Amino acid sequence: MEIEQKIELLSRHLTPQRLEKIMRVSADRTRYVTVVLENIFYTQNFSAVTRTCECLGIQDLYQIGTATQGRLNSDVAKGASLWVDIHRKTNQPAAQAAAALKAAGYRIVAAMPTADAKPFTELNLSEGKVAVAMGNETDGTGEEIKNLADEFITIPMYGFTESFNVSVSAALILYDLTKRLRVSDIDWRLSAGELAQLRYRWIRRCIRQGDKIEAEYEARLGHPNLQ
Repeated sequence: MEIEQKIELLSRHLTPQRLEKIMRVSADRTRYVTVVLENIFYTQNFSAVTRTCECLGIQDLYQIGTATQGRLNSDVAKGASLWVDIHRKTNQPAAQAAAALKAAGYRIVAAMPTADAKPFTELNLSEGKVAVAMGNETDGTGEEIKNLADEFITIPMYGFTESFNVSVSAALILYDLTKRLRVSDIDWRLSAGELAQLRYRWIRRCIRQGDKIEAEYEARLGHPNLQ
């Protein structure tokens, strides 16, 4: 079956309200901006960033670094991991994961207060897709990411404390980037093929025994006398 046929078939098993929400939310998803979390150890921080990505329509989140804590805190994430694609790259060097993102067309934008870092509100989104790299709660972003970064951004602060919590930093940066992206002329939405695949996965996730429904339908297609 073609992907659109699968969507049409499985959609019959959802309420109109659920289907409408899946269609509406998926239409606002983006892969133009993504997040790279390096060696984030505390589950509440990872979970909070996942939730922020979901709320802002960011479809992909990357975990890198051997010190990463992969578990989610369900009380913090509130189910966000069901709708965000989490790519765990913790079994490879950070540089390898970053290089793969660059090969996919992303600029690596490291959030760290270097001498040449610009305020995150000044990051030019029209120059191409952005992967915002953020480091852990103690050491920040590692040298491998720093060496591969195309740009550096920082969050201006006016108090005595040196930094925000990593999940707060992510929320501030991602809210600004997605807000500016959505009012721009940039083609930030998913392609037609990506959108169809995402809708299929989401609809399938919402249906019990979706695999059985598909198998039975395909059997009927192969045996017209069973229809």
